[in-house]
Amino acid sequence: MSTGISNPHSMRPIVYMTLGFAPVIAAVIYIYFYHRISKNFSSLLIKSFFLGMAGILVLLAAQYISSLLGLNELRNLKRTIFYSFVTVGFASELGMYSIYRCLIIPKEAIDKPIHGITFSIMVALGFSTLRMLLFILDPLGIRSLFPETLYAFVFVPANLIFAVILGFYVGMAKFIKSRFVYNLTGLFAAAFFHGLFNFCLLTKDFKLLSLFAFGSMVIVFILGIKAAYTKPEPLDKI
Repeated sequence: MSTGISNPHSMRPIVYMTLGFAPVIAAVIYIYFYHRISKNFSSLLIKSFFLGMAGILVLLAAQYISSLLGLNELRNLKRTIFYSFVTVGFASELGMYSIYRCLIIPKEAIDKPIHGITFSIMVALGFSTLRMLLFILDPLGIRSLFPETLYAFVFVPANLIFAVILGFYVGMAKFIKSRFVYNLTGLFAAAFFHGLFNFCLLTKDFKLLSLFAFGSMVIVFILGIKAAYTKPEPLDKI
């Protein structure tokens, strides 16, 4: 498994197109809700997008520590699993969860479970935008262990899947009594799927990646339907 330093100039020019994926999706979501609900709602969407970028700090810290300890030298299966699920998967989702749970969920604009998913997606799109910029340009000199072209094209769609999972459980926690359980479920479920995604790419197990894609999309569809048809109970302080 190659662990050479990523050279951004060696990337295919088409990869740079992926920098626009997340911002374009975010813009479409903003325009849709701007005309459909209210300016206050859409303003919070913009705030969620830019706050999501701050979530990258947890991932960068985890990658830096991993680099110092030599844990990003994937010499065996245990190292690969740890890097996939902890260094990248859990750290990424913890960064987004912290922003989403502390700064977005308490807002009154989130008055139904489906809105929880919507704002989780916007946080993830902000995170993905900065993540892709750092991944391609690599200004911090952090080595990339992922297949560059494939990762660049599938990262944003994959993050939307993780965002729906996180948004469903953490968003639902605002409207039920079992908040602690739902919050932890959202964080660890999203981290698990993120880790599995990383593991498939690092091991180049594309059959497992295909099964992951199909299974996760089914789960996302079910969660989206459940959130859309769940009637929230009267809100109290969270």
